[in-house]
Amino acid sequence: MKHLGDVTKIDGRAAPVVDVIIGGSPCQDLSVAGKREGLQGERSGLFMEQIRIIKEMRQQSEICADELIRPRYFVWENVPGAFSSSGGEDFRVVLEEICRIKDKNAVVPRPAGEGKWGGSG
Repeated sequence: MKHLGDVTKIDGRAAPVVDVIIGGSPCQDLSVAGKREGLQGERSGLFMEQIRIIKEMRQQSEICADELIRPRYFVWENVPGAFSSSGGEDFRVVLEEICRIKDKNAVVPRPAGEGKWGGSG
């Protein structure tokens, strides 16, 4: 794995072509043990840098007329507090921003009922 340095300074258009981006923005702002600043916090807000880089990488693939657009997959890891940070709104934003990599107009609604994110089973 090649280290590209400070995530805020990476230009996705110049980054190496990869199939998958795996990352976890620092969790302190989302964790129930932290200050709960959410995605607006300085550390957890780095999630948006990951999204920016992926969009830049995919735009470059399209410009170069690559047969397959890269990266194809994105894995975001974080703490359980991400589901409840900002009353659950932060997790909705995470899902929506991931969907907007492909469709800039994507909208992800809150869960029906109480609007709480449930487990996967």
